[in-house]
Amino acid sequence: MIFGQFINKINKYLYSVRILKNYVSFDLTFPSTWIMLKKVPEGVEILQNDNGDGSKITSFVCENNTQLINKLENIVDAIIKTNIEREEKERLFKSKVQELKNIFENENLESLKGLKFDIEQLTKLIENESKELTDEITETTENVRG
Repeated sequence: MIFGQFINKINKYLYSVRILKNYVSFDLTFPSTWIMLKKVPEGVEILQNDNGDGSKITSFVCENNTQLINKLENIVDAIIKTNIEREEKERLFKSKVQELKNIFENENLESLKGLKFDIEQLTKLIENESKELTDEITETTENVRG
């Protein structure tokens, strides 16, 4: 990825970029509820510290070379995409629960008895979701490394 495009993509979360001798550190601020990578490619370090405001400053550190920086960019991109999608799913779930609650409050009992859900379709959706998620993403509440 072109560096400028990467910076524009992460700008909302970017806290700082530092060059430390021959290392580069991208420091990003994420909500403390976000999940992090379980496995990190060799040559990339992830360090987390509480920011004191309900967020965490997450530092992605690697040697200042193109190959490792590209890996780092892919990691950051995956973390952001995964967590944004997870948050959207949570909002959608709450919305659908509210819709269902409204149906149960406003419909009569006989109408509700005829209410059906396509369990086969729901099962397929759940199975697809499980396949798409890798075991590289997991929840963490402590420093990943460091």
